[in-house]
Amino acid sequence: MSQLSIRWHRVARLARRPLGALAMTPVQAWGQGASASVPIAQAPALPAVPRVRRTGRLGAGVSSAWLLLPMLVLPLAATTALASDAGPGFDPDREAASAAPPTTLAEAVAGALQQAGQMMRSDALRGQADALRRQASAWTADDPALRLKGVSDRFTGNEGGYELEALVELPLWLPGQRRARLELASSLGLGAEALARLLRWEVAGAVRDAVWAAELAEVQLRQANAAYQAADGLEAVVAKRHNAGELARLDLLTAQQETLARQAELTAARAAWEQARAGYVQLTGRLRLPEPPNWPSAPPTAASQGGSQGAVGGLPEDHPLLAEAGAALAQARAERAQVESDRRGNPILSLGGKRTREARGFPNDDALQLELSIPFGLGSQSAPEIAASERQVTERLAELHRMRREAERELVAAVLGRRGAAEALNVAERRARLAADALAVAERAFDLGETDLAEWLLAERRAREANLDLALRRAEQGQALARVNQALGMIP
Repeated sequence: MSQLSIRWHRVARLARRPLGALAMTPVQAWGQGASASVPIAQAPALPAVPRVRRTGRLGAGVSSAWLLLPMLVLPLAATTALASDAGPGFDPDREAASAAPPTTLAEAVAGALQQAGQMMRSDALRGQADALRRQASAWTADDPALRLKGVSDRFTGNEGGYELEALVELPLWLPGQRRARLELASSLGLGAEALARLLRWEVAGAVRDAVWAAELAEVQLRQANAAYQAADGLEAVVAKRHNAGELARLDLLTAQQETLARQAELTAARAAWEQARAGYVQLTGRLRLPEPPNWPSAPPTAASQGGSQGAVGGLPEDHPLLAEAGAALAQARAERAQVESDRRGNPILSLGGKRTREARGFPNDDALQLELSIPFGLGSQSAPEIAASERQVTERLAELHRMRREAERELVAAVLGRRGAAEALNVAERRARLAADALAVAERAFDLGETDLAEWLLAERRAREANLDLALRRAEQGQALARVNQALGMIP
């Protein structure tokens, strides 16, 4: 009988292909000032398949065609790895796409804002401002009052004398009181607008986090699925060679364990992806992730510069945190002005009539009565309220400085995080290239019989981990951009 020498051969040398030639992921990442699909490294290089080489005389009746079947199966499995979730036709967005139209980031934020139900807070502030305007437009500074007075001698001399008075008391505005209330109403209106922007900005941050959590989970799911497909194909090849008596049972058990390990990773990745998507849906009420996931696609030039100085210089003055703190400070100052204008009591003008009679038989005497009451307004009585208003102004001013420092710190962290993500991407690319070279060397050694299957699987695992890290680092570029946009106060 002729002898056959079985040598493992690479069907698709993914490790030797340029990174840019690998498949694309739906994760949208930043780059060159525009949002674009970024190529990510897929599963590690596909398992080897046997190639038959004749080393001796081969009888015409011996056929090795059955050994070539994996050469057809494994490339097909590799090309469909990203479209299969442990089965044909997997698409994470398939069901959502069929049930909902495309969603933008602004629509997702609007949905989340509606779900949160926090806009009633700004509506309440607007209502308070309208009430102050109505008060300032009134004729009197306070509610008018009717004062009645009656004097009679019925229970004393009973001579028929009496005295009747009816007065309407009208509190009068002091100079500056109307203006102080109108300024307070204006500050409340600005505060309502600033609060609405702050609430939308906070919700936008939560939506951005949820979007990129789902995007990263999808990257991990696709990588886990590709790894499972490759391991499953390798197990099939090893099983056939084991049945042919070419590999030991230990190799088959090793391949089966590898498949089960990849299946466990796929199950965990699928669960994490479903949880991330469920969190996004619960937050926004939308079924689809926004496209593109980032707005704007690139931050302003000043904020995109590396280092803390560029970040602080790029902090906009209308940042939602600063705008809300500034509106609170303006409201406190307006309240202080109102307290100072109200440090004295309002004068009271009384208008009315008076009727008197000396005794029975005497005629009634009618008279028009006019009274004016002017409070003195001692400083000691209004001092506590003025001091309390001054304290509120001081606290709001300190809060504004604290918010500014916090916003600057967040922006610095976001800019440095984006720069760190870019550096991590460079490291991941170099690591992926080295892992691919190491896998090629291990493959060549396995072809020559210098190493066993375990050594080849170790190199394959390192290449797979490097490819997954590369895919995550590329996806994290978009996440880092989202954090910079959030730190800059960008509201979609």
